[in-house]
Amino acid sequence: MRFPRAFPVKVLSVVTAMSVLTAGCGIGVHAANKTSSSKSPPLKVLAFWANDVSGPLTPLYTHSHAITDLAPFWYSLDAHGGLISHVNSAILHQAEKEHIAITPLINDGTGTQAFLASSITRVIAARNIADLVGKMHYQGVNIDFEPPHTRYVNQLTGFMIDLRDFLPRTDTITMDVVPHSGGAYNFSKLAPEVNQFVLMSYDEHDDGSPPGPVAALGWVENILSRMLHSVPASKIDLGIALYGYSWPVGSTHATTIPYNAITTPMIQHAKWSTRYQETYADYTTSTGPHIAWWESLQGMNQKIQLAKKDHLAGIALWHIGYANNAVMQLLLHQIGRQP
Repeated sequence: MRFPRAFPVKVLSVVTAMSVLTAGCGIGVHAANKTSSSKSPPLKVLAFWANDVSGPLTPLYTHSHAITDLAPFWYSLDAHGGLISHVNSAILHQAEKEHIAITPLINDGTGTQAFLASSITRVIAARNIADLVGKMHYQGVNIDFEPPHTRYVNQLTGFMIDLRDFLPRTDTITMDVVPHSGGAYNFSKLAPEVNQFVLMSYDEHDDGSPPGPVAALGWVENILSRMLHSVPASKIDLGIALYGYSWPVGSTHATTIPYNAITTPMIQHAKWSTRYQETYADYTTSTGPHIAWWESLQGMNQKIQLAKKDHLAGIALWHIGYANNAVMQLLLHQIGRQP
């Protein structure tokens, strides 16, 4: 998954952030509440976190019961299967204090998945991860190799089997899946080893692409439908973006905009795209005209309703450091989990 850069602007108040709903999206909290259903069990909520924000995780700690697991990006694998730690001890201690289950994200620090090429380094990597989970008393682990090279499809399967064998069955393994990976995942063999697959249904457009929606509803529905042909709905978490991008007009270079840092000009010019079902704005800054697309509360709510409609296991938020109280309240209203 893309690890976005934080947007260096002042964080808006909850009241201002909520105004995006009415000013640019045409939905309010009360309207969203009407779509909530008590007939099905609450969706699981996996909350990612990455160290690219300076603000505290106050909304998370205040509403910790709104999520099921916290998946902080704390570890990377080197070419030899060794683990590189990026643990934020303050967040670790606070999460433990709040009794938040932790399933840390582990990515490929080399960007090549070279450790998968050797059966020795695969086993070393799997053993190191299993030992880490046991030592730190984590709930499980999130594997983010996005995507493994197609030539390593069998080796990836072997790695996940080794990891499952080394971990107690009570430990959770989640795996992040990149849309349109070109066949890099053998789901029929991975499904017995993996508890949940996180469909990374965001970054349809991002830094390096022309401006466009982060996760158009139709695009999300299509990639989810494709995945449902290979993976049971009960093993899928639908990814939801808590951010957007802003492009200078005529450029493909985008700046990441956390939801809790949406600017006043964006809110003032916010419009709802009926075609893509996402919020956008054409606005001007001191550097010139820009166009921004972002996942507003209305878009987040639509993805939650899609997960419910297709009876998915849950949703996965990238990432909780971009949330504010308005996002957490939406989760509480729509997921229905009680403290």
